[in-house]
Amino acid sequence: MKAILTFARGWNALAAARSLGRRGVQIIAGDEYRCSPTSFSRYTIENFLYPNPDDNPDGFLDKLEEVIRKNRVAGEEYVLMPFHKETYLISANRARFEPLIKFAIPTIEQIMQVDDKGTLARLCQQRGLPIPETIVADSLEEFRGRAVGFNYPAFVKVRRSAAAVGVKRVMNSAEAIHACEEFIHRYSLGNDAIPLLQASVPGEDYCATFLFNHGALATTMTYHNIRTYPVRSGTGVLRETVSEPAMEQTGATLLASLKWHGVAEIDFRWDGQSPTPQLIEVNPRFWGGLTQSVASGWDYPWLLYRLALDGKIPPIEPGDPTIKTETPVVSLLATLTEIIQDDRQLATMRESFEQMRSEFGNGQRMQAVKDFVGRLEQGVDVKGRLELARKLFRDHGHTVSDIWAWHDPLPALGLLYPLAVFLKHGKVSTELLVS
Repeated sequence: MKAILTFARGWNALAAARSLGRRGVQIIAGDEYRCSPTSFSRYTIENFLYPNPDDNPDGFLDKLEEVIRKNRVAGEEYVLMPFHKETYLISANRARFEPLIKFAIPTIEQIMQVDDKGTLARLCQQRGLPIPETIVADSLEEFRGRAVGFNYPAFVKVRRSAAAVGVKRVMNSAEAIHACEEFIHRYSLGNDAIPLLQASVPGEDYCATFLFNHGALATTMTYHNIRTYPVRSGTGVLRETVSEPAMEQTGATLLASLKWHGVAEIDFRWDGQSPTPQLIEVNPRFWGGLTQSVASGWDYPWLLYRLALDGKIPPIEPGDPTIKTETPVVSLLATLTEIIQDDRQLATMRESFEQMRSEFGNGQRMQAVKDFVGRLEQGVDVKGRLELARKLFRDHGHTVSDIWAWHDPLPALGLLYPLAVFLKHGKVSTELLVS
């Protein structure tokens, strides 16, 4: 029993390696970078490097075929499981790999229907599925004209992106047009890829996950992002499983209409009060919070593995629906940021501090400190702030880590590179968020 996993630096690939490995499947892990978390896993028997799939697609495909042929044993269970956008390249060249190894992924035509946010928006509008008010323009001139009079705040979004990259919140038409022009210049976008403008909707982020077998829904579950990073517009880093049948019904309707095959995840936004959750985007591959699904009993890697081999999935083993999972370091940053951003008296704190500095400079040091404490007590709800901190940190209690596991501790070494980047540059990269 063997499985080849690509994008081995992803935390979701690590979750799959552990899921399959505990069931006796030997893991062969590939990535364009060395020292990925999955490469350190006890379940990984071999690692390989491949060229960047975007920069050198032929080189990627050649290397993948070489590894598949090298490890192929007649009569042995053998599955290919991609985890990131290399899925699209494999899907577009599926005839090259289907004689060599089993896999269950959607066709490239199905992927293109949902991966492009503009195409997805038009598809949902045509089928009456709930999405926020959205402008899909075919030229910059059309975007400029329709941005005037739109409902703000809103988001300007690059049509094909991931992990909150290429998304900017705007408050008026001038900001929207500037963001659109900036994205066009930065990513060299043509008229077939003009960023879209989508109204901001109140609420929180929910992720509905699915497994389909040639258009038939096999299973679904939903998790809620308790915390995201960046706060309010980023990737989920602290999660909980929830029951949300309305979201799952909307997602299932969309995917069934496309005759979907394999996994997918759909982002929703919902305030808990409005009757209809709003569909935001579709990820036609494994999702960042895969650890949450597996820990809750929806072992998607194993289900997909069996689907690829048997054409059906085994029974789902119920897990703990109350369990929470998190991405260490980043989830803590998200919580600390929320504590800071929630303080409405920050201006008072800054003013009090500046006055203390001035009094210090005039030699009145003891009096400066006393005055500062007095102003702070009047201007800031210290007791309330501490209670908020306690409440937010309680969310981190008894969570399952995306990275750390006692039975497989070495993948934590894969955190060192993105963490070093964070410490050096003072900002969180997408590598720390998703890999």
